[in-house]
Amino acid sequence: MPGQRYWRLAVAMSLDGISDGGRFGVLAIDHRDSLRAVLAPNDPDSVNSADITSLKRELVSTLAGGATGVMLEPEYSIPQLLDGTLPAGVGFTAALEAQGYGAAPEAAATRILEGWSVEAAADSGASAAKLLVFYRPDRPGHAAAQERVAAEILAECRRVGIPLVLEPLFYDLDDVSARRELVIETVERFAAMDPDLLKLPFPLDPAHEPDRDVWAEACAEITARCHMPWTLLSGGGKYVSYRDQVQTAVSAGCSGFMAGRALWGEAALAPPADRSGIMRDLVAPRLAELRSIL
Repeated sequence: MPGQRYWRLAVAMSLDGISDGGRFGVLAIDHRDSLRAVLAPNDPDSVNSADITSLKRELVSTLAGGATGVMLEPEYSIPQLLDGTLPAGVGFTAALEAQGYGAAPEAAATRILEGWSVEAAADSGASAAKLLVFYRPDRPGHAAAQERVAAEILAECRRVGIPLVLEPLFYDLDDVSARRELVIETVERFAAMDPDLLKLPFPLDPAHEPDRDVWAEACAEITARCHMPWTLLSGGGKYVSYRDQVQTAVSAGCSGFMAGRALWGEAALAPPADRSGIMRDLVAPRLAELRSIL
């Protein structure tokens, strides 16, 4: 229907807040539990909220100007970094999901953080909402529950009028040879829901599949199944490997990157007095290099 087509165009246009000409070069700092685990692997609970916000403030103030957007969350960065720290003209996504699933992804279906909502995300000024769902298509019971959650939240985003970045992420994958099939099936299922953008893992394990032609074929399979843009998450790996993955994915139709720890991990682990230099001399050039690929 013409009205539906107009709505889709209007929502797609709103993604301009986190993209540049349809290309996404997004700084991902919406980590919470996973960031605590990186900063203090032996005692994550020892990392206090002020330290997390301080790190995110420094990342945003130093790097966000070189990105097309930033991924934030409502515990440590919304509204804390909306005080002028986030540069004018750089949009942000607002994470919706509660934490606590990483250790036991099948313990419960994903839920929205208590006290937060799609409407609150929109009211915060976010260019898009973001939902991460741990997902294995070969685990039917949990997969069905996660699909229902994603469909319900997508419907709420449409009601409110904010686009949704959907991030279905596999877990507990012991057989690396199954990764490609698993990622492709995941893409098929979630692309059918018609989210505005998919944020996806690389479809192969680069450590076990060195052939770049195979990489390109697998990324092209994703593109063939996505009628919406898709971006590549970094997953906490090494920067050089991630850069090569972005190069291959973009050449195969990927619309860009949403990069976190592979980009700024060394800065997060450095003593606070050394962070600004590492961000300036190491991380900012990395971000610029990734942007040049786009």
